[in-house]
Amino acid sequence: MKPFRDWNFSTRINVILLLFLLAAGGGIGGFVYLRTYAILNKEVGLTATAAVNLTAERINSAFPPIEAAAEELALAIEINRPGEEAQKQMIRKTLAQLRKSVPSLCGISIAYAPYSFDPARQYFLLYAYADESGEIKAEQIGSGEYRYFKFDWFTIPQLLDRAVWTEPYLDSFSGVEMSTRAQPIRNAEGKFIGIAGFDLSLEGLGNLAAEADAYGYGQEFLLSRFGRFVAFPEDKNHPFETEELRREAPLIIDSTIFSYADLLQRKLFNPADASGKLRAIGHAMLAGKTGSTRGRVFNRQEGMERIFYAPIEAPGWSLGVAYPEAKLLAPLHELTRRVIPFAIAGVLLCLFSVGMLVRRISRPLEELTDAAQSIGEGNFDTPLPAPKGLDQVGRLARAFRSMQDALKAYIEELKHTTEARLRIESELEVARQIQLGILPKMLPPLPDAKEFSLFAALRPARQVGGDLYDFFPLGESHYCFIVGDVSGKGVPAALFMAVIQTLQRGEAEKLHDPGKLVTRINELLSRNNETMMFVTYFLGILDLRSGEFRYTNAGHNPPCLRHSTGKAEFLNERHGPALGVVPEARYGSAGVQLNPGDSIVLYTDGVTEAASPTDELFGADTLLRLLATRSAASPAKLGEGILQAVDQFSGGAEQTDDITLLILQFNAAKAVSAPRSAEVS
Repeated sequence: MKPFRDWNFSTRINVILLLFLLAAGGGIGGFVYLRTYAILNKEVGLTATAAVNLTAERINSAFPPIEAAAEELALAIEINRPGEEAQKQMIRKTLAQLRKSVPSLCGISIAYAPYSFDPARQYFLLYAYADESGEIKAEQIGSGEYRYFKFDWFTIPQLLDRAVWTEPYLDSFSGVEMSTRAQPIRNAEGKFIGIAGFDLSLEGLGNLAAEADAYGYGQEFLLSRFGRFVAFPEDKNHPFETEELRREAPLIIDSTIFSYADLLQRKLFNPADASGKLRAIGHAMLAGKTGSTRGRVFNRQEGMERIFYAPIEAPGWSLGVAYPEAKLLAPLHELTRRVIPFAIAGVLLCLFSVGMLVRRISRPLEELTDAAQSIGEGNFDTPLPAPKGLDQVGRLARAFRSMQDALKAYIEELKHTTEARLRIESELEVARQIQLGILPKMLPPLPDAKEFSLFAALRPARQVGGDLYDFFPLGESHYCFIVGDVSGKGVPAALFMAVIQTLQRGEAEKLHDPGKLVTRINELLSRNNETMMFVTYFLGILDLRSGEFRYTNAGHNPPCLRHSTGKAEFLNERHGPALGVVPEARYGSAGVQLNPGDSIVLYTDGVTEAASPTDELFGADTLLRLLATRSAASPAKLGEGILQAVDQFSGGAEQTDDITLLILQFNAAKAVSAPRSAEVS
């Protein structure tokens, strides 16, 4: 298959248009869908949240009257110390009154600790309840078979010494799932003697919780303060429930939301849905928060659920409603299914119409394309289609004709420019060879010197550069060594360098003192220096008989003195500014005694200012450490090692400055009249 760029122009336009329409339609449709989703989601959230909050308030309103009645009953018993019949009458009357406002209240009990009501009676438990006909009865039910003082609703408030709402439990006497408000009863000394208990039917609470379902297909549930399912309505006609869910209802009602999460993790959903989401919901509900989230609690077939929850503050419980998300978003999905066919038809009609128009417009362009291809193959006289009209295609045809004429003229001009460029490059190469030819080489100046060894190298940053080095004898017992760095780059710096090379050799025949020689060279360079070029300059003279090295530094980098012991240090003394700037400058000199094996390392700033790819500089300290670690190396190996270290540090970065390096190693004092060997690179 051909690449897309090689397709026919009209085909590419059609494909691009199709993609654009799909992208635009998808973007607009997506925006509308998301906007509609946001509106629907907000409306659903407001409605469901309002329903669950209102229901939570209604359920919560049942608890304060019960708490107050339990406290009042316990207080009346503590103050009046009524007999058994009086207590029966009290709980029958209280139950009859409270059931009018709290229908889920299924019983009231007064239970005494063993032998607390009557020293002769171990069991004393009065219980008032409504029978099937609605009549309120009160009975004595404490016995060896119903050891009530072992139950949580009796022991927990006794241990905590305060009133509590118990966790849901199945009462063995009534067979009813309930939660009890257990209020301690105390004697005159404040000692615990019994419990006044008010029992709420979980079935009744579940009927109240069903009112939280705002849409008729949600699943309501109540959680106790410890996460147990207080109410889980079972309705065979509920549109949300399945046979499997109804079978598991008894297991759910006896578990916490966290143990139920473990059940889902093992049996139903993936671990993230069951273990993570459901646990997070449980923690939020038990923390008394109001909110909503997505997850799975009861839904087995219809995907994710939206779960809304609110606290029931009095007992520390929480009410939740889970809706299938697919049902909540069903109106949006139905609208989407209706709109998509019309959108597809519109895209196809638009594509067909534009395709016909593009085909008509592209025909002249194809003719121009053929003509342009012929011109590109070198047929500059290829006839072009005659322009028709003043539209873009006509202007393009006239532009091609102008381009054809301009291209002919440009090709002719390019020939002349190329010839000139090749001529300049040839001249620069000749200049480079001439410049390198000016530098001293390993021949007559050093026939066979044993007194010193030498390494010298120069790398221009361009074809020609402004760095220089030189070495030559001064009489039979002295040698002159020079390194300089001319300001600027290229041909001007190279010419200035050539002038310096000529001056220094000519004047060195007359003057052998470094300071006076540099002073004279500065005077000559400063004359008629209208371009204000200058050179940093170092000149040293070695006495072959004693090893004394006298030098003058005119604004140049400080040389390194490397002792034969491996210690390396800079000779930081400078004797004046760079040459060519101040005509009247007078330069002094300094000296250092070289012992056999000592070396002087001269260099330009192209070494210490070599930059890495991250723009870090090689630096003088790095050079000094490198010299200290190679104390036994010859000048040639030491020089090659320095250049190699600079190359590795630069990491392939382009060289921006000329690099010059000259290393002089003193071997031994002159014992004969003529030098015999030297090592130069």
